Amino acid sequence: MFRVPGSVRCSRFALAAVAGAGVGLAAQVPPAEQIVPVHQESHHRQLFQHGAVRILDMQIAPGDGSAFHRHDWPVLLLGLTSSRTRRQNLGEEWVSEAAAQASAAPAVRAIRPTSTTSYADKPLTHRLENIGTGIARNFIVVNESAGDESMTEQQAGFTSKPELSNKWFRAYRIALSPGERTAAHKHNAPVVLVQVTDGKAVGAGAMSWEFNTPGQWAFFESGDPHAFANTGDARIELIEVEVRTK
Repeated sequence: MFRVPGSVRCSRFALAAVAGAGVGLAAQVPPAEQIVPVHQESHHRQLFQHGAVRILDMQIAPGDGSAFHRHDWPVLLLGLTSSRTRRQNLGEEWVSEAAAQASAAPAVRAIRPTSTTSYADKPLTHRLENIGTGIARNFIVVNESAGDESMTEQQAGFTSKPELSNKWFRAYRIALSPGERTAAHKHNAPVVLVQVTDGKAVGAGAMSWEFNTPGQWAFFESGDPHAFANTGDARIELIEVEVRTK
């Protein structure tokens, strides 16, 4: 009877272990062709695209997660709903993003705009997982341009100070009481309007838009006159996002 020497058997076992470890590593680092731009990832549904502007609606259910996807351009985010999440950059370990979300939330959570501009200089590939109990939902505006710092707020057609400002975006809050309306106005930049509280309103410009739930949105091209009116019985707040492009 032929016997395999012990040293050979050990080598085979070692090779099998290494091969198994290799399979595990490969599962964590997908081939480049499987990594898609953020607007093609299934949990980041594209709602609109015009010129350099994309609008995405990211929704991840509890226990679910996105595929690896790539960010190449600056983004502005509005966290419409929150849940405990974690993030994994390609080739790195998982990192929890839940610290701020884990604290006790106020009775009414104010939705504030945030922005990540580093993608312009250093594109990032990562994936997200919802480890909480609620829907993780972000409204995302993408600016696929080099940005523009040539105009002040007033030159761009805004009369208030922005809550957020960088080379790619400025974000302004509009609050309307029941029956209140804005005067017709226009901007020297494309704008995205996003409802961030309960309430009802209409926006009128080249097109008419209805607002009746957080996450409803409108888009107005540069130079398009538009106005808003609160048609409900409660105060409503909208975030107007100036997308700064040349």
